[in-house]
Amino acid sequence: MNITILILGGYGRTGKVFCHYLLKETKVKVIVAGRRLQKAEDLVVQLKKEFTSDRISARYADASDKASLHRAFQQIDFVLVAATTPKWAKQIAEAALQANIDYLDVYFQQDVYQLLETIRDKIEQTGRCFITQAGFHPGLPAAYVRKGALSFDQYHKANVAFAMNVKIEQKDSVYEIIDAMADYKPKIFKNGKWKIGTYKDSLKVDFGRMFGIRKCAPMEMQEIEPLPKMFGLQEVGVFPAGFNWFVDWIMFPFMMISQQIKKGCLRDFWANVLIWGINHFSPNEEGVAFILEAEGKKDGKTLQLRICSEHSGCYDFTVIPVIACLNQYLDGSIHKPGLWMMGHLVDPDQLFDDMRKMGVKTQTLITNKDNHE
Repeated sequence: MNITILILGGYGRTGKVFCHYLLKETKVKVIVAGRRLQKAEDLVVQLKKEFTSDRISARYADASDKASLHRAFQQIDFVLVAATTPKWAKQIAEAALQANIDYLDVYFQQDVYQLLETIRDKIEQTGRCFITQAGFHPGLPAAYVRKGALSFDQYHKANVAFAMNVKIEQKDSVYEIIDAMADYKPKIFKNGKWKIGTYKDSLKVDFGRMFGIRKCAPMEMQEIEPLPKMFGLQEVGVFPAGFNWFVDWIMFPFMMISQQIKKGCLRDFWANVLIWGINHFSPNEEGVAFILEAEGKKDGKTLQLRICSEHSGCYDFTVIPVIACLNQYLDGSIHKPGLWMMGHLVDPDQLFDDMRKMGVKTQTLITNKDNHE
């Protein structure tokens, strides 16, 4: 399928990576769009040195301006929202509907899905395909749990954990972390019931060479909520490791208190301090490790499953699952009307295969728990 994809926020840190992978891994035409047209044009000049010139161009688009979005969404087939703030999420989605184009976002914030659900009927009526909660968190947790289900006749437990080291340059990249602290109520499913997770529910996870054994606290993840009913799970959750001792034990407690007193309080100050704390106290080696630890029965035997995926770049690891998802969209297998979370829509086997082709190293280990008791 030869289509034109407009990347809103295409010259941002993640947007640049999207441009590169789309041009490298697909045959689509790419439009870099945002409020700073000069930045978009400068990126196009850089990309044209590496890729065919007629596949990449720049366009002005201001997400806060409905008329600007209307103009920007002309003569395209798909909008990929690489922006980090969801402030204009509904307006962008409504503009995509009016332009009769398909849509994908990589918002971290968990309330975006509920926001888009308010226009679900319109999405279905117009026959558009809208994909939200894409990336690696959110995005991969549900896909990995669904992948794990293929190994069992009875699926009992599936916990996802991840750790990452990343150098951050711009404040926009951490605003979402600060904002999330105001409503921090991580939900996990344990012993067959949903509960609000606390530090007592933290897991110790062995991430291997890059990160070693790390303590991982629970977090909210909208995409895991339907999974217990889908698979009969008794336990499921998402558990990120922290950044480093300074950020986790000194900064985060004060940030959480300030945000719970007043959401948005000292937002720019905390963003600057958080970037400094991450860049100065985290290891120099960048990378990400993403793990599924699952348990269930197969042919009467109790099995434990561990899937570990690694990549040397956190931004790459955010983009690669989306490109793998778009591959399935482009071949028509998931190009269907409705509002979908990426982790529920993609075929897990094809997703894993395409991620491997793009440099994600994955190891799978299955052990017989009965033999170790």
